[in-house]
This record gives sequence, structure tokens and C-alpha cells, in this order.
Amino acid sequence: MRSLGIVGGIVAAAVVAVALGAGSSKADTPAPKAAGPAVPVVVELFSSEGCSSCPPADAFLEQLERTQPVEGVSVIALEQHVDYWDDLGWPDPFGHPRFTARQKQYASMLDDSRVYTPEIVVDGRTILERADKGSTARALQAAAREPRARVTLNRRGDRVAVDVANVPAGSDAAEVWLAITESGLSTRVERGENAGRVLAHAPVVRALRKLGNVEGGAFRVDAAMELDPKWKPAAVHAVVFVQRAKSRRIVGAAQI
Repeated sequence: MRSLGIVGGIVAAAVVAVALGAGSSKADTPAPKAAGPAVPVVVELFSSEGCSSCPPADAFLEQLERTQPVEGVSVIALEQHVDYWDDLGWPDPFGHPRFTARQKQYASMLDDSRVYTPEIVVDGRTILERADKGSTARALQAAAREPRARVTLNRRGDRVAVDVANVPAGSDAAEVWLAITESGLSTRVERGENAGRVLAHAPVVRALRKLGNVEGGAFRVDAAMELDPKWKPAAVHAVVFVQRAKSRRIVGAAQI
């Protein structure tokens, strides 16, 4: 685990990694949610292949996305690899400064101002400090109960038509973002804290860019996905989410 800027209290950040394997009691499990259309909720993980605490978090997010265990919620997983571990023996092939910058934005707005790995953020509003079954379900259901924009996607080859409507009213501007993810990725790490291990990942964010701002509660665009021919076509998804510019809360999402 590594933190930028603030070193004190770093041990508390280990709660996420330690709790990944923890079970949950009956009291920890929330009441079942009423049946209905599943609400897409974005779960972001800031990770690095150079961090020995990160593989359990990667595995947790992969399982969460694959099993979809919370009724009424559709988890959209975004595993983002930061670059601040790259000088400690292993340059992460998926790492990029844009993900470090995004994590720093969250640190400036959320309750925990540290920048560390692994860090899990639910819908841009909640840091998942415990990754046990009960805490995870509660965080996902709380996000799903918030007012949501309708996001509709239609993919045609390497382009995706985006239609955003019914964005909740608010003084904070709403931005529309496109993330391209690839599933099934793994790496044999040669150096650093994970030397000798083969690390498997949840859907990794390969590209991330802002498409524009919502005006009048709606937004439409036909966007190029800008795919790399090295990515496996069957494993690639386009994820579009609507995010508040200041608070960083995500108020709508979809993937295709």
C-alpha cells in the first residue's frame, strides 16, 4: 500500500484489503430489495500491479462484477491503475497519470483526503472502507436509491451513440464521460512487491475521456471509441457515466 502526500494513518487504509475475505453475520446483511429493473452503479478501484495489497482488491472487484450479488443493482466495474508506484521496481503496463489525477480529485472531495492503493469508490460518493458482503450491499443499494439520469447506448462497430436524459436537477454541472474497459487481463509481474506473481484483473480502464456537458437536462452524441487493435474485441466494453463536476457524484451510467 502506498499513499501520496499524507503518510500518517495509512494503516487504516488497509481495512479494505484485510476485509475482503471477511464473512458477514446475519445482522450485517441488509433486507432484500424489492424486485425491479437493476440500477447501474459504478464501482471504481484505484490499483497498481506494484502494490502488494492490491491483488485481493482486484479479485474482489472482479467477483463483484462477475456475480452481481446485490438484487436491484448492476455493478459497472472500473479498475484504474495509477502511476505513482511505477518508480518502485515495476512500471504498471496499465498505469496512467490520468487515473492518478482522477483519484486526487476524489481525495479533494470525499471524507478521506489520502491518495492510496487499493481504494474503492462507489458512484463517486462513498469510499468502501469494508468490503464484506453487508457493507458492500449497503453501499451499492444506497447509491442505487439516489435520483438517476437515464443513459442509453447503441454501439455500432467502433462508435457508440450516447443518449442522456432526465438528469437530476442541481446547481453542480453534469459531465458525460466515456470509459473503455477490457476484461480478462492478467500480467506476470517480474519485479517489485508482486514479483513472481501472475495478477488477474477486473475490467481495466483502457481509455477515459470527457464527452461534454449536459445542457437542459439532456445530452446526445455519436462518439468514436478509439479502440486499440491490440485489445481483444470480445472483451471490450464502452461505459458512459454522468458525473457532477464539483461533488464528483455519479448520477447515471450504462455500459454496452
